Amino acid sequence: MSTVEDYPKNPGYGHGRYRRRIRLTSEPGLVHGELEDTNHGFRCTIFHDGEKVTDIQSEVLRIPFDTCPGAVEPLRKLIGLALCDDIQTLIPLTDSSSNCTHLLDLALLAIRHSRRSVAELIYDICVEDQADDNSSAAAEVYANGKLVHRWQTCNWEITGPDELKQKVLYKGFSKWASVCFTGEEREAAFILQKGYFVASARRYNIDAQVGQAANEHRDVMLGVCFSYSTPQIEVAKRTADSTRDFSNTPDLLLKFQEVN
Repeated sequence: MSTVEDYPKNPGYGHGRYRRRIRLTSEPGLVHGELEDTNHGFRCTIFHDGEKVTDIQSEVLRIPFDTCPGAVEPLRKLIGLALCDDIQTLIPLTDSSSNCTHLLDLALLAIRHSRRSVAELIYDICVEDQADDNSSAAAEVYANGKLVHRWQTCNWEITGPDELKQKVLYKGFSKWASVCFTGEEREAAFILQKGYFVASARRYNIDAQVGQAANEHRDVMLGVCFSYSTPQIEVAKRTADSTRDFSNTPDLLLKFQEVN
């Protein structure tokens, strides 16, 4: 079995930044959700009757494994969920291992957005590369252009601001973040942490792994998401040209452009 250390390194890491954009747009009876970042591209539409989800349609546009498109089916199990003002109340009602993590997050954000008075909400996440193993890097999230959180980070810990020093950004994040933040600030904090998690993939040349079997990482990855769960993990292969570098081109996010 291979490990993360076996992944080919990205020679450009240390000089760029990870970016993710999420757009939520509400209309009568539905919410459109869009997400694009370095490694993923998704759209989904949540239909509702004002009280609960009545239908879900989703598109898988750019994904790391050839099995990821199958995640549109388990997502439909969200049909019937009540609309709510706090995503955290919905998470216990979902099964993360049987869903695409990012498509599920997008759908839950869309469900929550159905209760907002503002029609459109755009989240922008930016995580700077670490220049070296011991240097800090900025991680930021904006909501409709307004900064909500800016953290200095190093190796999965917050190093600033002072009140958040040594707070973890991996296991244990949910516990402390749920205490420190409420409402929209809490939602934005969870969105930033998810972005920070995916940003770590910038360290590696994912496109050099085309055709690699997901099962090679079974020992450490089994059950973390749809494609790394049984039976998908037995057949999943890395897709070609799945990554984009938006370091200096944030305007291209949510255009879902193909490689020329």
